[in-house]
Amino acid sequence: MILYSLLLLILYDSLLFIPKVQTFGTVCIGLCHCVGDVVDCSSLDLSEIPSSIPNNTRVLLLYDNELESIDKTRLKGFYFLQTLNLRKNRLPRIPDGSDKLEHLEKLDLRSNLISTVSSEEFSQLASIRSVDLSRNLISYLPKPTTSTKVNIEKLDLASNSITDIGSELFSAFTSLVSLKLARNHITSLRQFSFSRLRKLESIDLTRNMIREVRFLAFNQLPSLRNVSLAKNDVYRLDDGMFYACEGLTRLNLSTNRVQSVTEGWMFGLTSLEVLDLSYNQIQSFHTSSWSHTPKLKWLSLHSNRIQSLPSGSFRALRQLEELILSANSIDSLHKFALIGMDNLHKLDLSSNTLAVCVEDGAVLYNTSMPFLRSLRFTNNQLRVIPKRAFERFPALEELDLTDNPIATIHPEAFEPLELKKLTMNSSSILCDCQISWLATWIYRLKLDRSSIVARCSYPPPLADLDVIAIDTANLTCHDDSPRAKIVRQPVEVKALIGEQARFMCNVYGASPLSIEWRVMENGQPRVLVQDSATFLSVNTTAVVNGTYDGRELAAAELILDNVAMTDNSEYQCVARNRFGSDFSSHVKLFVYQAPKFTFIPSDMAVLVGQSAKFLCAATGTPRPEVKWAFERLPFPAAEARRLHVKPNDDHIYVMNVTMEDQGVYTCHATNIAGQVQASAKLRVFDNQFHHTDDSDPRPIKKGDSLKIDCSVDLQPDVQRIVWKHNQQVILFLKKARFSKNNQILTITQTAFSDSGEYSCELWVDDSMLLRKVTNVKVLSENEFESTEGTLSQRAHRISAMAAKWAENIKSSTGNGFYLMASFSAFGLMILGVFTSICVCLVRYSCHQRDPSLKVQPVHV
Repeated sequence: MILYSLLLLILYDSLLFIPKVQTFGTVCIGLCHCVGDVVDCSSLDLSEIPSSIPNNTRVLLLYDNELESIDKTRLKGFYFLQTLNLRKNRLPRIPDGSDKLEHLEKLDLRSNLISTVSSEEFSQLASIRSVDLSRNLISYLPKPTTSTKVNIEKLDLASNSITDIGSELFSAFTSLVSLKLARNHITSLRQFSFSRLRKLESIDLTRNMIREVRFLAFNQLPSLRNVSLAKNDVYRLDDGMFYACEGLTRLNLSTNRVQSVTEGWMFGLTSLEVLDLSYNQIQSFHTSSWSHTPKLKWLSLHSNRIQSLPSGSFRALRQLEELILSANSIDSLHKFALIGMDNLHKLDLSSNTLAVCVEDGAVLYNTSMPFLRSLRFTNNQLRVIPKRAFERFPALEELDLTDNPIATIHPEAFEPLELKKLTMNSSSILCDCQISWLATWIYRLKLDRSSIVARCSYPPPLADLDVIAIDTANLTCHDDSPRAKIVRQPVEVKALIGEQARFMCNVYGASPLSIEWRVMENGQPRVLVQDSATFLSVNTTAVVNGTYDGRELAAAELILDNVAMTDNSEYQCVARNRFGSDFSSHVKLFVYQAPKFTFIPSDMAVLVGQSAKFLCAATGTPRPEVKWAFERLPFPAAEARRLHVKPNDDHIYVMNVTMEDQGVYTCHATNIAGQVQASAKLRVFDNQFHHTDDSDPRPIKKGDSLKIDCSVDLQPDVQRIVWKHNQQVILFLKKARFSKNNQILTITQTAFSDSGEYSCELWVDDSMLLRKVTNVKVLSENEFESTEGTLSQRAHRISAMAAKWAENIKSSTGNGFYLMASFSAFGLMILGVFTSICVCLVRYSCHQRDPSLKVQPVHV
């Protein structure tokens, strides 16, 4: 008993020394609701934080109250607080002291009255993992200072009034994973708007006022997976705006003003799988743009302004599974437009004008989609489904043809498909024997009849009846079918450039008949309209074979006036009425052009042994054949195999010319549209200069006369000599004299400027046959005397003097005296050379004995 009393006394004393908590207790007291460490003080119209909140609280819910401010001392005791929800209060600023809550991971300030954020306040958010500042009045965000503790992963700034995020605004939040900026007033994205955010995975910029996305706006974001720019006003996308964003998989650009898809802004999207470009103003796209998105699986181009699809439009998208092209203005497809889309599962072509793609089976014949499961073809003005219209899509299971005025469904129209769902709602069916198969086919595939509405519009007794419910015995055919049918096919036409081309096409069927002409351009059909060079006419009559039965015969004519090469294409007649359509075969317009010379041969003059070449080229359609003829037979160069023609060369070469090759050569250019010819004359000469070139410079003393002989067997009536000094023609030089039909040039009173290269050229019309060059150097008297004594110079002058003397004797006396003079001149030349050698030896010997002796020039 004494022991028990002692224990109670010790316990009482110990309780007296327990420290008292001055702020908060661990028991939830007052209006708030507590569950464990979660305290719910929401929707209590509180104007301040209750003082009775336990200090072990981990989740504090204060949303939907009237808090206008929070004293930072009120938050000090929440050592374990992880979530603070202050949503839907009246706070004008971010609560001070939130950065002191070391374990705080989520701060919700959504729907307050925060309009101003300081740099320090913005920086404090870096330590909190998730921050929600959406639905406030923030218009400006300062650049935060660098924080030592960066934990933020989610930042929601949606539904504010932010107009600009500048460059590197969020660069201090390096741990950021998700950034929401939707429903603000941002007008543009600059370079490096999101730089250094290497962990960022998602950016939401939906419903802003962004008009421009600049180069490198999303630069170097390796973790980025999802970007939404939907419902902005984007019209400009700079090249390289997604540079180094190889991880991006989803991009939403819907509801903007994008006008084209280019390689530039698509560059770098190598991992993109989902791309939404719906509700834009895209009129065209470069097929090569898709090469940057090889992993794309889902693409929407819904509600744009695309009018046609070129060849290989999506060839690069080998992994594409769903393509949406609905609500455009597409009226034609290139026959290879959808080629290469082997993995496509869903295709939506609704709300276009693509009936012709199905009605004219040739359009889709080259398109193969072996894995296509679903095809939406609603609202395309489809009237006729021909036999095996969808056979290129063998795996098709769902086919939607609603809102099409289908009148004719040919037998085997859906073969070889095994459809699981067919949707259509036509009340324009022509109920004759050609539709009798439909009910059996629907029953065989066990299709849902509620999704198939097919009602008769003809004949009148069956009008508005369900085709499936009609006894097949009542579905009969008559020879006089009301369907539009081409009874006279157009035929191919041939015309010369500038002439007129005419096509005819006759159509029979129930009135009213509509006839149009189409032309294939770059693999795509284009409907012709009347203009100054295109005339369309249709003459109809309601009386056929003397009876009037609601049928009419129409004769359509297409006239192309002043045809050009661009009209060279395939043309087609298309006939329609409310019961169906009919397509003529494609017929060709062959536009021919008579040959026309682009180069004609020119007269030539050559020397014997040289080669001659004539140029002759012509254009025309078809390409003209060029042949050559000689003025007489035999053709010497051809027989001697000296006539050559090279591949891809419009020249003809006559090799090793002889005098027999002289004459007229004629070029003939011929094609189916006509022929032209042009001739050129070849003249052959056998001229040679009497004296050859002297390679050594010819010295002459200043003030002496210079004489250059260029004698040749000249034919003055057709040949001429042209003199040049340093490549310039000598025309008006007072001291220049020409003699012997310009074969000899004499220049008196030479000056230093007369030095240089002299050439004489033998010309025939515009052809140069020969050229001789003489180099002259005008020297002063001392220079001339020092060079005159050289052995070679002396020998040259002596031989020249001897030759000139002999030539003068020949011209004045005759051959006998010429022979004697020649021997004398030869002897004189030998004597002069020998004397020069002796003089040189004597001078050399004297020089060796007395080096100081000045050597004087010796004249011979």
